[in-house]
Amino acid sequence: MQKALNDNELSSLAKQLSMLLHSGISALESVSILREDAASSDGKEILDGLYEKLEETGELAEAMQQTGWFPDYFQKMTALGEQSGTLEETMASLASHYERQETMLTNIRNALTYPLILLGMLFAILAVLVTQVMPVFEQVFAQLGIEMTGVTSVVFRITHVLQGCSVVLLILVLAAAVAGIVWLRTPEGRARLLKLIWPLPTARKISHLTACAHFSDALSMALHCGLDVGESFSLAGAVSTQPQFQALLKKAEELQNEGEEFATSLSKAGIYSGMNARLLAIGFRTGDAEDALKDISIRAEEQAEAHLQSAIGKIEPTMTAVLSILTGLILVSVMLPLLSVMAGIG
Repeated sequence: MQKALNDNELSSLAKQLSMLLHSGISALESVSILREDAASSDGKEILDGLYEKLEETGELAEAMQQTGWFPDYFQKMTALGEQSGTLEETMASLASHYERQETMLTNIRNALTYPLILLGMLFAILAVLVTQVMPVFEQVFAQLGIEMTGVTSVVFRITHVLQGCSVVLLILVLAAAVAGIVWLRTPEGRARLLKLIWPLPTARKISHLTACAHFSDALSMALHCGLDVGESFSLAGAVSTQPQFQALLKKAEELQNEGEEFATSLSKAGIYSGMNARLLAIGFRTGDAEDALKDISIRAEEQAEAHLQSAIGKIEPTMTAVLSILTGLILVSVMLPLLSVMAGIG
């Protein structure tokens, strides 16, 4: 039994719920219909659990939280839709959001495929060099009576160590890779990873843009259902769980309490900047804040994807350069003694 739904499943579920709710069917009846039509045993088990919790709580968001299978953003947006009376539109918005997320992840996986293959090939070359080629050079040095010193001596010592524990090292690397993948699939693992990479400018930018997209989408939805700006800001702010973004929201709230205009407070707090800040200000002045926020949300997601793709694009040349330098250093350290011998013979 899977512990969480993936983006494709979340998008499909939200889209189906939106269609059923649009037909005037209640949330409980909608979930009941979906579980009866579930094609897989896992899907039926998830919908059965959701139906049972929904019967107990009467609230879809609360039922989702109790099952533990739905991500935090999905739960909070569902709660916002229930509170504002726009659950149907919220589900449609979530379907579009997770469809974009799935497309982005597919693009990322495709972009990473070649660098990972290249990395594997380069490591294989290094492994052959260390385990097969280096011993031949060592025998040649021994026959010529060359005493290995300095870097050459260190390289051969490392070669001996790797030859002696190559199988154990391979098992440890594979085990660490599997453990890392499983750990990163947990909320705690993702939070630790975000904290680890937070000092990197690109990571901070991507994280901020993602939080900004979620906040803008939620704020647009709250304003659309007729809530006032203050209540909409409070509900939308609860969608983001990122501590750094929450600090910006708190700063914006303080500016609003001091009498600053809403759009201006968000800009001064650092939540929006540049084109997004101007678009939001114009949206509030013209009465089109909902559409402006929706556009900002989509643009922020696209910008986050662009930054991520750019970062991934730098991985391939970086890996190639590092491993090429390592290979070159090994070969140079081995060839220099031979060249000195050849020069002496000459």
